[in-house]
Amino acid sequence: METQLQQRVVGAIVLVTLGVIFIPALLDGSGYKSRQVQDIEIKDKPEFPPLTQKKLAPIPTPLEKIKIQQDAALQSDPKKPHEKAIKSYALQVGNFSSNENAVKFRNTLRKAGYAAFVQKSQSNGKSTYRVKVGPELERSVLDKWKKDLRKSHKIDAYVVNHP
Repeated sequence: METQLQQRVVGAIVLVTLGVIFIPALLDGSGYKSRQVQDIEIKDKPEFPPLTQKKLAPIPTPLEKIKIQQDAALQSDPKKPHEKAIKSYALQVGNFSSNENAVKFRNTLRKAGYAAFVQKSQSNGKSTYRVKVGPELERSVLDKWKKDLRKSHKIDAYVVNHP
């Protein structure tokens, strides 16, 4: 019985092998080319000039923008005053009698990522040194910084006009 089973298994394997070899040859293969052969066109690599030859316009800072706007207003009619004054704001975070203390505090704020500066002022014959953050054209930005400084450094600051 085992020989008969072996012959049947071998016969089945031979038939399957012949089917795998000859059936594709018998079929015409319609649709084969449309599924397998596709012409793909790849465009040539675009040529860009080197970055050293590319000239970029400098990005003006907010204070330069103010100066450009003021110059444009003066050039249009120097006798006519500017209709709307451009305002900028700063955040005053400290007032010191010593320049050294003001500079130390300014450096602390700069390390924290704020654009801080010291401004000297005179009142009643005494020099005071104000530490400010900014300036910014948008007051909302300074209001956000004020909240951040209150949370992170426990500093009570207030918004002032700049300069």
